[in-house]
Amino acid sequence: MAIRTFLALDLDEPIRRGLTDAAKEFPADGSKIRWVAPENLHVTAKFLGDVADGAVAEVCAAVREAAGGIAPFPFDVAGLRCVPPGRKMRMIWADAHDSSGEIIELFGALEGALEPLGFPRERREPRPHITLARIKFTRNADGLNAVARRYAPTTFGTQRAGEVVVYQSQLTPQGAVYTPMARQALGPA
Repeated sequence: MAIRTFLALDLDEPIRRGLTDAAKEFPADGSKIRWVAPENLHVTAKFLGDVADGAVAEVCAAVREAAGGIAPFPFDVAGLRCVPPGRKMRMIWADAHDSSGEIIELFGALEGALEPLGFPRERREPRPHITLARIKFTRNADGLNAVARRYAPTTFGTQRAGEVVVYQSQLTPQGAVYTPMARQALGPA
């Protein structure tokens, strides 16, 4: 049996609340937009896809190895953007970043630890973000972009990255259900 799996940094409740409040500002105009439930908001470190049930322990061990080499660090959640900008947008997201580059270092360590298990490295540069919505189509791209521009300078908060969570993702007609399978603290044990 395979388990749909991803790695993430969880968000503090005040940041989730701020993002959820901002999402309410986007026009509901007959567009087909699937909003992420507030409790599911997170920074995706790596999407693994279907992982064989027996391989989950190996994934958790690789995450433990990678996370152990990175000390906890603060990161900011700021700005909203429609991606890609323009009329063919597919997502609305908030950026996650830190001035020291530790979030990128963590993502790279996870990539390196998982590659020997058969999970290929991402070809694109990492763009740490929180997905607020997935867009199938929109009737009002200008309206969505206008709200995103209004929130572009907004900082939703700074929080501490203290652990990587290995999540199971179950797709249901009501939306995805995320269940933590393991939590690995950053820094040496």
